[in-house]
Parts: sequence; structure tokens; C-alpha cells
Amino acid sequence: MAGGTPRPTARGWGLLASGAVLCGGGLGLGYLVPGVLGALAVLAVVLAVPVAGRPPAARVRRRATASRVRAGSAVTVVLDIEPGGDGRSAVAERVAGPGPAVVLPLGTARPRIRYLLSAPRRGAVEAGPLSLVRTDPLGLVRAVRAADDVPVRLLVHPRHYRLAVVPAAGGGGRDTSSASVRASEGAFAGLREHVPGDDVRQIHWRTSARRGRLMVREHMDSASPGMTVLVDDRYGPAELDALAEAAASIVASAPDVPVELRLAGGARSPATAGTTAHLDVLAEARARPGADFPAACAGLRSAPSGPAVVLLSTRAAPEDVAAAMRVLAARRTLSLVGLIGPGGPGDGMPAPYAGARLLRAPDAAGFAAQWNESRWWAR
Repeated sequence: MAGGTPRPTARGWGLLASGAVLCGGGLGLGYLVPGVLGALAVLAVVLAVPVAGRPPAARVRRRATASRVRAGSAVTVVLDIEPGGDGRSAVAERVAGPGPAVVLPLGTARPRIRYLLSAPRRGAVEAGPLSLVRTDPLGLVRAVRAADDVPVRLLVHPRHYRLAVVPAAGGGGRDTSSASVRASEGAFAGLREHVPGDDVRQIHWRTSARRGRLMVREHMDSASPGMTVLVDDRYGPAELDALAEAAASIVASAPDVPVELRLAGGARSPATAGTTAHLDVLAEARARPGADFPAACAGLRSAPSGPAVVLLSTRAAPEDVAAAMRVLAARRTLSLVGLIGPGGPGDGMPAPYAGARLLRAPDAAGFAAQWNESRWWAR
């Protein structure tokens, strides 16, 4: 615990300054009344310190009704405060999220407090720590003491929209109950560094011991190709939010289909990770201006043989769109480039290639509508 010493507020500092001027000027110039008024002003601030007092020490147990939530929703946060309220202290909760941190006033301290924490945007939200606050009736001094507690972290998943399932990625009525397992089988393709969500059975222990970090086997999947999604994460929050929503729509619309999620900045969620892990990666995605997008596109050449989807912002250069189209056109399966964001098509955009389709949409909702209407995978 920390803090708790009463300190003047902005009003208190103003009164102290005014009192000092009146007191010094009045007495110095021989004017008694201004001098007395100044002294009373200073005395009022001094007396406000014991009136406000120091908030008591408190311990907080905090829990949320969910650790993950969809953007636009809310969760209930429950605070158990020990000891209970003293009738004089107010409590305030610090909440830090994708935007600037804010302090939520929660009223007078009491043994149990519940409040709704809204999550308007994707990202990671941290609730806590809690502070106990005391002030005098005139608002001249204020004492703040941090409670002994542990903040809770909430992941806000992107909004997502229902998409039609691409048949080549898991339609046709086949049994997909073990699709995520079959996605890790097939021809050996090489070794890569372990990421959260990887099957521990695929760890190559000998290479891991030699390199000093976990390495896993990567396989080409011939029986169940699934889908690979690449998100261009080089731009700001507004652009990345729209792309994350489009990617979330793809991975959430077919939970039984293995989907490998890649970000141009290097983050990756393998096909074995599952929908929740994919949405976690998208929730925490941050702009990576220095990402090598052409190299990320080139990496799709060795991706599983199923359809690939590359999602770019309309701020992307025409040559980036062309690079994505060329790589996808060389794949054996018809694939897609999604160009999402406000504005027109721009100059110099490449014509669609024979093996790839191009969808343009102003936002993720428009992308979902065009996906469902166009059935782009149908030749």
C-alpha cells in the first residue's frame, strides 16, 4: 500500500496562495482586515488536513465474470474490500485499455462493490488498482491511498460477423471433429520456434536443447488443408481494428476448420491453437510499422495447400497489393485479397489474377456482406 497523506487540491493551493498574498500584503502595508482574511484562508487549509484524515489500509479481492469478451459488450467486476467501508472514504478504480487510462469513481467504500466494465474496442483492458480517497467538506485537501490488490486483465476480442464457410476449407459434410489434430499431421515441412498453443507432442527436443529454445515440427497437411489468413498490421489502430474484425470473422465462422493466423509483424497462431487463441492474438495485435509485408506474403508459398486470405488496409501501396496477388495466384487453391478501409480503389491497383480474387469493402461488416454475396471461392 502507498500514499494516504493529505495534500492540497487545486482549490486548496489557490486559497493558500491568495491567503499568503492577502496576509503578507495587508500586514506589510498596515491593512489589518486583508491580513486577517489572508490568515484565515491559510488556517482553513491547515485545518482541512486533519478533517480529511488519512484513508484506512484496505485489501481488495477483485474478480471479473469473464476473462474474455467481445468488443461492444461488458463484464461485471466484483470488488471485496477488507475491512469494509468506514463511511468516510470514497473508492476509485483505475482502468487502462486501448485508449488513455481513466479513473472510475465508485462511490463510498463498502464491503462489496459491483460495477460494469464496458469494452467498446478490441485490446487488453486492465482493471485496478483501487484507491481509497478522502477529502474535507470544502474540497481543500485530498488524500489518496492505494489498496493492496492485484489488477485483473480482460481480453477484448474483435467484433466478428457471420461468414459462409469456404467448401475447400472444410465443407462438404466431412467429419471435422478432429480437424485441429489432423492439421498437425502430414508431410514434414521443417522446424520453427514454439508459440503458445502449439501441440507439445510436436516439440523437437534434440533441436530445442541445441538452440536453447523450444522448436516444433511443422507439417504440410494433405488431408485437411484448412485456411491461412495473413493480416497486414503495419498501420494504426483504426485500420488494424477493421482488419482484425475481418480476420476474426473468418476464424469464428468455422470453428471446426483448421485456420492458421499470421500477422505481417511476426505474430502467429497455428492451426492447432483453436478459435479462442486466434481471437486472443487479434485482440492484442498492435501496429508494426516496420513489418516486412512482402516477406510475409512470400511466406505463404510454403503455407498449407488450402485457400489463403490476405487482409490489407486501403492505405497499402498498390505494389503491396500486387505482391499479395502474385503470391496467391501461384497457389494451387483459389485465394483472396481483402482490401478494407474507407476511400476509393485508388490509382495503380492491379487487375485480379486468375488464381486470386480481390474484395474491396469500407469496413469489416461490408467485407462480410461481400464475402457472402460473391462466394469468391466459386470459379
